[in-house]
Amino acid sequence: MSDTEKKDIKPEISDISFKKPRVEDKSTADSKSDVQETAKQRIFPDLNLKGVKVDIVDEKPSEQVKVFESEQKAPEVKMPEPAEKKISQETRVISKSQLDDVLKKSAKKDESDKTRILTGEAKKAVTDNKTYIMPTENKRPAPKKKKKQQQSFNYSIFGGFFLAFGVVVVAFIVALSGISLGKEYLGIDKPENDITFNIPQGSTSADIADLLEENLIIENKLLFRLALKLNAPPTIYPGDITLQPSMGYSAVIQMLGTMRESYETTTISFPEGVTLLEVAQMLEKENVCKADDFLFEFNKDQGYDFEKLITDNDDAFYQMEGYFFPDTYEFYIGDKGYNITKTVRNHFSQKFTPKMIEKMKKRNLTMNQVITLASMVQWEANSVDDMPKVASVFLNRWNDQDTFPSFQSDATAKYIDKVIKTEADTKAELEHYTEGYDTYNSRGLPAGPICNPGLDAINAVLDPENTDYYYFCNNLKTGESFFAKTLDEHEENLIKAGLKK
Repeated sequence: MSDTEKKDIKPEISDISFKKPRVEDKSTADSKSDVQETAKQRIFPDLNLKGVKVDIVDEKPSEQVKVFESEQKAPEVKMPEPAEKKISQETRVISKSQLDDVLKKSAKKDESDKTRILTGEAKKAVTDNKTYIMPTENKRPAPKKKKKQQQSFNYSIFGGFFLAFGVVVVAFIVALSGISLGKEYLGIDKPENDITFNIPQGSTSADIADLLEENLIIENKLLFRLALKLNAPPTIYPGDITLQPSMGYSAVIQMLGTMRESYETTTISFPEGVTLLEVAQMLEKENVCKADDFLFEFNKDQGYDFEKLITDNDDAFYQMEGYFFPDTYEFYIGDKGYNITKTVRNHFSQKFTPKMIEKMKKRNLTMNQVITLASMVQWEANSVDDMPKVASVFLNRWNDQDTFPSFQSDATAKYIDKVIKTEADTKAELEHYTEGYDTYNSRGLPAGPICNPGLDAINAVLDPENTDYYYFCNNLKTGESFFAKTLDEHEENLIKAGLKK
């Protein structure tokens, strides 16, 4: 090879960071093997490193190093500083034959067969006449999978949302409360009925607030007392007063500070077993109110708790027959049916106690069934002592309707004659209600109560005497009562009572 050809060939040196080895001067060497041996020594110096770590920087496998046959020294090339990366310190010892195999597999010859190119592991091998040490490939560790960071909950946003939501809710509630209080104070959407009641002498502001609430004039005693304190009249006069719920608090306070005349009153005693028609007639006779006004108002629902228990009186001639508690009442002359209704409803709710309601439910009876049975007992029994026995007869029949499908009560026939026949507006109404109250031809109880029973009759139904009676009759002259288990015994009792010969 000429000097010119030698100059044209540039060494191909990869990015390998190691010190340039010393090469002994062998210019007299002319054999190819000597040149190859010299090239090997240039790349693999005789370091005698058996068992010693080799400080060689890893390279990319694609890079190549050419070994020249010439004695000419390769020009020095400044190599770039390698990245700070350490080769694996693991080594393995191989034999000479194994190294030759590696060299054969990795060495490639060019066309002139003058240049040997070492690639792969061969260029990293160290050789001498004794031992061969070759470091393992420093493979980059597989990148660790980044753990998905748990998204931390943004409590500040969450808390802010709930704070804002809470503020909106509170503001909404306050607004609704303000609207409700405003409507209450002004009397908006409240009834316009005249309500008359008495304010006793020496009543305090708390007493007056209680009276106004009891008579349905106000609904918020605390608000009224505050309004009264801020706008109190010089004097609050006792006595009778007529107010309307729709008046508003200012007008009510003004009326309390106005001199009033006492209203004339009347006292009426209503006997047990009285009908609503008879009550209306008595009220009109005493100039308390018109009979029609009373019947219209009394048969309306006024929102009392016990009214919610009345569920099966749709076919009753009067919806609230049986719920005028018979007693002695004092009413204002020239009053309204609404006030009479309110007074009597309050009285009934006090008399029909929660304990009585509990007994009613234990017997699996409804409110209307209890009052209907009590109204029949009220008219059929000759005395209070007989009432529990009479109640037992009706209940025994009620519990054995296959044998005794009808009650056959003369009291229901009496109601048809006294009330339905006189008050039915049309023939169709007369026929409909007559059928509903005829316990001789209809099965079970009548359509509704037939009178307004007292406490004795009601308690007799709730606590009947334990008997096996299915029949009874009364001696109308002596008032004596006869009870029987069978029809034959009843036939004999009819003769004893003078009802049959």
